[in-house]
Amino acid sequence: MALTITIPGGAVQLQGTEMRVKINTDNVQGDLYRVLLKITSEDAKLDGMPQILENIPDANGDAWFDISGFLYRYFVPTFSATGGVLATERADIPALISLDIGESYVDANSVRQENWAGLDGDQYQVNVLQGGLSEFEKNLYTEQATNWYNQFIVGGKWLTALPSGVKIAPTAAAKLWCISAEAAAQNLTFKADYTLLDGTTGTVSQAITVNPGSIYEFNVDPATLGLDVASANPVASYQCYLENTGVQVIEKFTFNLDYTYYEFNTQVFAFNRYSAIDPYWFTGKVKTNFPAEHTTAQRTAQKTDTTRQRTVVISAKSGRRKWIVNTGHKSWEEIRDLEHLIMSRQLWILDETTGYVIPVNIENSAEALGAIDKNLHDFELELTEAHNNRY
Repeated sequence: MALTITIPGGAVQLQGTEMRVKINTDNVQGDLYRVLLKITSEDAKLDGMPQILENIPDANGDAWFDISGFLYRYFVPTFSATGGVLATERADIPALISLDIGESYVDANSVRQENWAGLDGDQYQVNVLQGGLSEFEKNLYTEQATNWYNQFIVGGKWLTALPSGVKIAPTAAAKLWCISAEAAAQNLTFKADYTLLDGTTGTVSQAITVNPGSIYEFNVDPATLGLDVASANPVASYQCYLENTGVQVIEKFTFNLDYTYYEFNTQVFAFNRYSAIDPYWFTGKVKTNFPAEHTTAQRTAQKTDTTRQRTVVISAKSGRRKWIVNTGHKSWEEIRDLEHLIMSRQLWILDETTGYVIPVNIENSAEALGAIDKNLHDFELELTEAHNNRY
């Protein structure tokens, strides 16, 4: 048996983007020859595993498999709403699969035969993240002869959809995420280069260990980093990045601090297309309401009815909290970035009174994101609680 496997998308892939595997064979035996692909969920996070697929090789001995549909899972990612710890391993987010290849054919005795290669090793494993790319992004990577894995994982990008240079409040949440494609644990150094209002610069750093195949949440808000935001000469901006023995391995990402007083401060968290959580800080006006719906039934009036009795009875009722949040003034880059927020399938709004996050859905995603001809740099979001409360 001479079989080879190629995994074009790399060792970390997004489930929502076509995940293809190629098997090549130069050994066609017997009738009804097929090449086989076995998918195993190594961490038992994917249902219906293992899956065994088969395909007929073409004239070049190649057989392609699209395995994306077998790798979807719904789960609620774990994250911190308040910070406090710099780096936390979130092993619940990626799902690890392994691949094995084989062949089947019908021998001279009309008996189906199967042979498996018994592949073993990290090169036959893929960490699957629940996310995806837009059609434009996929086409762009095709034109550039690259892919998401090379651009983000090999290229050392944080798994965030926010633009570098985003403005945040001194007390707002700030997060960055990364995943390592290395086969062994790495001892890295997290660094934040800061600049004070008077131009003075400095750096804070912390040693961390990143395990292979796990995604890491970095809480990079000023309080967690120990940055001064209360003196007369506070931090104006800072850049976060990772180094490995002095060599930068993750890009620098800039946060600019906004010390303006705002009556309203709303924090929304979104599960982004790269399987990480992005925090959004909004400073515009907030309106809240509680729309409710009900079903009624008719009750027959009785001779013994008192003034407290009714003939129209509510048999069922449901209601959901609703927040109408204005983003406040944003740069055009930040306004455009709200497309990622709108496309998120899981969002939460922070209840500052309790510190809990409440799951919400965006209801008005068809509205215009500002208007450059009218100099509109804000957007009103309608967020509805992701529950139908019956009581």
